[in-house]
Amino acid sequence: VAPVTSDIDFLGLTRGADPGSFRFEVAEHLSRMDARLYGGAAIAVSIAAAEEVSERSALWMTTQFVSTAPTGATVDVTAEILAPGRRTNQIRVTGTTADGDTVFASLGATGHHRADGLTGEFENCPQVEAPDAAAESWESPMAALARKAGFEASPFPRDTGFARVVEMRGARIIEHPDPGPGRVCVWVRRRDGAPITPALAAFVADMVPMSVAHAMGVFAGGTSLDNTIRIGTFVDSEWVLLDLRPHAAVGDYGHGTAHVWSADGHLMAVASQTASMRHIDPAMMAAWGKPAGG
Repeated sequence: VAPVTSDIDFLGLTRGADPGSFRFEVAEHLSRMDARLYGGAAIAVSIAAAEEVSERSALWMTTQFVSTAPTGATVDVTAEILAPGRRTNQIRVTGTTADGDTVFASLGATGHHRADGLTGEFENCPQVEAPDAAAESWESPMAALARKAGFEASPFPRDTGFARVVEMRGARIIEHPDPGPGRVCVWVRRRDGAPITPALAAFVADMVPMSVAHAMGVFAGGTSLDNTIRIGTFVDSEWVLLDLRPHAAVGDYGHGTAHVWSADGHLMAVASQTASMRHIDPAMMAAWGKPAGG
């Protein structure tokens, strides 16, 4: 598969007549498994639009999910520079349907990095097995829970939604710098082999609710209320390691983070999420398998 060289192309963003105006179609690779807009796609679009309108690198972005849109729908995107600075821009990005309903609202910043500016990393990367040693068909923790409930677990789908364009392999944890319940490490890469950018890191990091459910030991899903990413130094890395760390759950709301590491252990970004969690009967989840013996 030939690599798509820019985030704009990967996300299918087209520029409008006015500065900061864009449009994209909710294509299948930008969708969840239920054929609705994938939260990771919305924050990735916000980053790409912010970088395009400001001509600067993204520093952070937070995206609030107001509603959703089905596969095939068109979403209009407006990126506004709220505070233009000599080095830093504060930016708002809004996605709306053709009827004017808000789908997502984002705030973030872009800026010019100083070559001699303060630079450092203050986290430790987990020790995990290499991507080449990991199983090509990833069985998520939810599939493992389904198996415990007496259901035949299916591998994570490869040809549905965002899984069409990203490959995931479970990374067995050898040693974790912050051990605790629900820690999950996953190797992720684009199927076309292109390096992961900040927008694409946000795209793939939308997995925190799974780690919250795993920490609780329950079969559950989550609907993201927000996605946030804080961006460090990016290096060319085909594979990135998602280091999922759930923090807390209260009253069916879950919180957690995803550290994004390069293949050589360089911290490139820290993402976080809050999600509305819901219990799921594994018997109703055909995606994770069918009743044993059925």
